[in-house]
Amino acid sequence: MRLFLIAALALSQASVVLCQQVRAFYIPSTCGNGPCPAVPSTCAELAKQKHMPTDGWTVIHDDEGQAFCRRVEIKELCLGVEHIDADTKEKKCCPDVSGLTWIDKPAQLAKVCFPSEFQPIMLILRQCCAKGHVWTYDHGVGPGHGGCCPVGFHMSNGMCIPNVTPPPPPHRCPAGTHLVDGQCVQIPGPCPQTCGNGLGGVEPSCTCTNNPVCGHGKYLGIKYGHCYILSFSDGQQLGIDRDHTDYKKNGFFVDIPFKVCNSTTDCSRGKEVEMGQFFSLQDQHGLYKDTKSTKGWINTPLKDGNHMEFTTDANTAAKFTGIPSCAGGECAIKMFGINGGAVSYACPMPDPGLTFYGNPKVGQKIRFSEVTCDEYEVPLTSGINLK
Repeated sequence: MRLFLIAALALSQASVVLCQQVRAFYIPSTCGNGPCPAVPSTCAELAKQKHMPTDGWTVIHDDEGQAFCRRVEIKELCLGVEHIDADTKEKKCCPDVSGLTWIDKPAQLAKVCFPSEFQPIMLILRQCCAKGHVWTYDHGVGPGHGGCCPVGFHMSNGMCIPNVTPPPPPHRCPAGTHLVDGQCVQIPGPCPQTCGNGLGGVEPSCTCTNNPVCGHGKYLGIKYGHCYILSFSDGQQLGIDRDHTDYKKNGFFVDIPFKVCNSTTDCSRGKEVEMGQFFSLQDQHGLYKDTKSTKGWINTPLKDGNHMEFTTDANTAAKFTGIPSCAGGECAIKMFGINGGAVSYACPMPDPGLTFYGNPKVGQKIRFSEVTCDEYEVPLTSGINLK
């Protein structure tokens, strides 16, 4: 009988695989000058006869052709957090507890945001969710489907929505009417009944209505040195977060006048912007903690998918161009970056940020409503006429 000892050590960030021991013995083929009586035909049977574990045995042949059985015991030692995959029920090891989303912690059921799979030669680590995001089941599609959403959101039909159910949308009335005690009634007075601010008649189309500018031919409708409030087809404005510098749809702060500048060093009043000409957008408000109201720029994201943010670094200011278009029944501009990428929503959320995407066909159409650049006129859209 021969005894072979094989030891293997594979060390990684996620797990350790130890080859603890190898037991081996010959399968006898003859006994003396004759056949062996009642010899087990398999390694498992032979191991059972010798009061050894019966699993994990394989037949090995040496250089002389003699067959013998070999068994390797393998044990995995997790250097992170042991858990059970909530879907496959497989036991797994996560190198970092922050990468886990517990589905049922007492039962150790979880989904991993940084899964690892050991391979004979290399360890493959694949990041699933970004920082500040967690894995969530898709409540609209069903079990087995899901994806990454920001903390405090869950996925429903591919969209990340807040965990708290938002209030129902306001009742919308036809143009020329407004809501009174739950009923849409005609707006009295001489106010012109024209398309308004995208709120479907909830607000009267009177002196406080400031319709988006309209392009014509090769002209976009906006002018260098003039200021505009930017909005989307549903009337929601482009605003900015309170505690972050991200620009987003329906941000915490809205009514931001953006000045159309020929460059970061030239915001003088000039001609109407044409297709193919570039412009930068200067934020006239600044950040809310800044007592000096320092003006800044909408920046160029470091890469496609990153959010556009407020910056005072003129070197990182985004350059835009566009073509005249329509959005929500009103005039708008379909905007692009200097490399032709489209200005688009950054992620599937009710109030998404903006980014650039390489495909020029996936862009959002943005409406420009002209206002004064004087920060002290309140409200900015009240009865002004800048033609």
